[in-house]
Amino acid sequence: MKEKSRFLLEEAPVGRALGQMSMHSILGIMAYNLYNIFDTIFISQGAGAAAVGGVSVSFPLFLFLSAVSSTLGNGAASVISRALGRKDQETAQRAAANTFVLFYLTAVLVTFSGLVFLRPLLRGMGITETLLPCAEDYTRIILLGAVTSTGFSSLIRAEGNSRYAMLLWVIPMLANIGLDIWFIFGLNMGVTGAAVGTVLAQTISMMMSMYYFFLSGKSVLRIRLRHFKPDLKLLGEIVWIGFSSFLQMSGTGISIVVVNRFLKKYGDLPISAYGIANKIHTFFLVPVMGLVQGLQPVIGYNQGAGKQKRVRKALRKASAAAGIYGAASCLMAVCCSGILMRVFTSERKVAELGGHILMIVSFALLFQGLQSVQAAYFQAVGRKRVSMLLTLWSQVLCFAPVMFWMGELYGIEGIWYAFPLSAGISLLVSTGFLIWTIRNEKNIITI
Repeated sequence: MKEKSRFLLEEAPVGRALGQMSMHSILGIMAYNLYNIFDTIFISQGAGAAAVGGVSVSFPLFLFLSAVSSTLGNGAASVISRALGRKDQETAQRAAANTFVLFYLTAVLVTFSGLVFLRPLLRGMGITETLLPCAEDYTRIILLGAVTSTGFSSLIRAEGNSRYAMLLWVIPMLANIGLDIWFIFGLNMGVTGAAVGTVLAQTISMMMSMYYFFLSGKSVLRIRLRHFKPDLKLLGEIVWIGFSSFLQMSGTGISIVVVNRFLKKYGDLPISAYGIANKIHTFFLVPVMGLVQGLQPVIGYNQGAGKQKRVRKALRKASAAAGIYGAASCLMAVCCSGILMRVFTSERKVAELGGHILMIVSFALLFQGLQSVQAAYFQAVGRKRVSMLLTLWSQVLCFAPVMFWMGELYGIEGIWYAFPLSAGISLLVSTGFLIWTIRNEKNIITI
């Protein structure tokens, strides 16, 4: 492993390592989510709030594609980080090569299946007939570009090169914003232009990734043809470890589907307002996502190297940062909800309802960061079942019943309050499970 990356992960002060790895991740994810923000604004201004609603309803399919890449990327990152910590270069190289092969095979299958069953899928996600054309136009192109939907930044971050992993997000997303302006306003292509811009930007990310691993000489991995030979045992470990990421992103998609299907009976207005409010809420989670991505290689590498004190300190510092940020972001989102909605749309009814939705769901920020850190810890140390259980619980097993219960009791208003209520319950369960595990298993670190 190159000396600078090794020193950062293994010997640098934990706060510095966590801060540097997280900051690059935060900047990268910030660029991606800024693209989502601008994309939503551009679609709203260029095609109207109804177009935003159509794209928002189809968003779970986009999340599914991201879930596939995250499953393989985060699973491989955990394997690679721990292998490099043990100085096992061969395993790290085989893990990366096998991940490439499995992803591209899966992407082709997703494209074919998605295009064949596109309209039934969209109807199943709660699309209304008036929003269906926009959703079809957007999703069809996204599916055609599925093979470009990852640059494997998590594998690069697992090596300790968080700077290039950041650039893998920032450069394509800046290009995407420019492409959106050109296609949506310059060529008047509406949601179709937004989708084309997204696929072209993803292609830039994919090409940057291939350059890094195979041409630049910057990667600590020296991937050769023999490493692409399928290793079913290694692939099983990668998928099993990364499956919690799949559950997390797929669970988010399922949550959106559940909400949209419930909102369908109230018409297009709440679907469009919720679509915008959800984008804003997700943007507030960017620092937490970056913190989690920065935390995983620090914990994974030091777990592999047997440096439990550094693992313990990283978990404590990340938990404190997530808790403080959660309180601050909640306060900001609640106070500025109406202003933020008016940035996205000039349609008064959409802005008013969206501001009300955002003000309520933002209380979930108090809990989501801490719960994400706890789940990420279990994933980083390779405790697959625990990580999957916590992720599945927060995204599906808790949220869906709470949403149905609150919706039945309080109607559409109950749906919004289900977000913070289920997030609080999930954190209680996650914290209890972490404390129980630490106290009862000797091979788990103590806080």
